[in-house]
Amino acid sequence: MTELIEILKVLLPSVIILAVVYVMLREFSKQNTKQFNYLRDQHELQIIKLNREFKTKSDKISIPLKFQAYERMALFLERINPTNLLTRVLKTKSRVGVLHTSLLSTIRDEYEHNMSQQLYVSDSSWELIKAAKEDVIRMINTAASKFDSGDDASGFAQEIISNGFTNQNNPIEAALKELKEDIRKNFD
Repeated sequence: MTELIEILKVLLPSVIILAVVYVMLREFSKQNTKQFNYLRDQHELQIIKLNREFKTKSDKISIPLKFQAYERMALFLERINPTNLLTRVLKTKSRVGVLHTSLLSTIRDEYEHNMSQQLYVSDSSWELIKAAKEDVIRMINTAASKFDSGDDASGFAQEIISNGFTNQNNPIEAALKELKEDIRKNFD
């Protein structure tokens, strides 16, 4: 019995110390977990705040660029409209060959000048813009094939205008309509 009392004298303080240490470690762990969760939440909030600030700053730059791209593409379509194109390029006493080359060169230069705008407009708008450009080129080439290159350009110009696009089948109008729809979707 005395041996049991001796064992209890040694064991009991150890068990009490172990229990106290266990409770303290458990509370310490709870506090650490709370602090860790708080710091993690604060970090996540900071990331969200930084992302929002970045998006706001990015939008201040990208929205005007996108809007400008839509404006430039609308201007491009108006500039390659056969009537507007002829008004700018046709010179008195021109020949078909010279006018034909000038028209195609003007369209190509306008297109190359505005190619980078495809980064900002929708894929569907860009495809319609390219199709409109190709249709205008095709119309010009078809009209040019009816004349000799030395003929007076006024007949060639009249052929382009008279055989131009109909209201139902006008690729320039279709592309402009798509650009307007994109602007309404993206900027309203």
